[in-house]
Amino acid sequence: MKNVNYIMCGASAHDTAHDAAHDTSVISKQNLLLEFCADPKSRDEMQAYIDVSSRSHFSKYYLKPLLSYNKLHRTTVPSVRNKLIDTNTPNIAGNIGLQKWANKENLKIVSAEYNKMFTHNLHNFSELEDRIALLHMQQKEVNTSVVSLESQIRHLREMLKYAEQYQKNKIYDDHYKSSKDPDRYFRKYESQIILFAGAEHILQENGMDLKHLNSNKLQEQIADLISRKESLNTQYVSFKQEIKELELIHQNLSKYLKQDAPEIQRSSHNKLPSL
Repeated sequence: MKNVNYIMCGASAHDTAHDAAHDTSVISKQNLLLEFCADPKSRDEMQAYIDVSSRSHFSKYYLKPLLSYNKLHRTTVPSVRNKLIDTNTPNIAGNIGLQKWANKENLKIVSAEYNKMFTHNLHNFSELEDRIALLHMQQKEVNTSVVSLESQIRHLREMLKYAEQYQKNKIYDDHYKSSKDPDRYFRKYESQIILFAGAEHILQENGMDLKHLNSNKLQEQIADLISRKESLNTQYVSFKQEIKELELIHQNLSKYLKQDAPEIQRSSHNKLPSL
């Protein structure tokens, strides 16, 4: 890209050489940015990658020209990172400016994770791991309870179906038994009588009291079980979200400190560096 401030008339050989070198450097760094931005990158990442400290200089000579010629397009990059940046990747390891940026970003992430740990009233990695293990156990217990409730709900719904079938067709069975011509009556209402007998058999087999059979009561029991299940599902989701957050904290702090399970105490020698 040609330097727009370059003035041919009256320029000295030194000025001409200086501007030409500047243009070459800008074009070279623009090309580096285009390669670097094959995947979406933030402005800070781009600026650090070519080691330009001035935001206005970066905007004037790199960002705006590339945008104006449609070589770069604006995209949405998450403003808040939640995972550490791998500083060992070739792009970062071989670039001092990008290394400085990545180290600063990682320190921000770790400081935030460290503070999150204290909001959970956790003061070291042992407490963090114990909490994660406890949540996994509670989550498993809740899941077991939900499975049990679902089984009970299915059973009661089946009993409700047969209870309604029993009550609906009982009158046909009563008339059949008291009929003066049961064969003729059976032929006329055979399906209702068979449905009654089948429902009666299943209800008795499952220990249902036919004399006090109450469909409304069964519906209330089902509604209560569904309510308990929904409450447990809410707990399950809550446990799952907390596990996800705590495991990310553990992952980030462990990676940053380069230890398997480092203990973090509220002591001066273990405080994180200031930003």
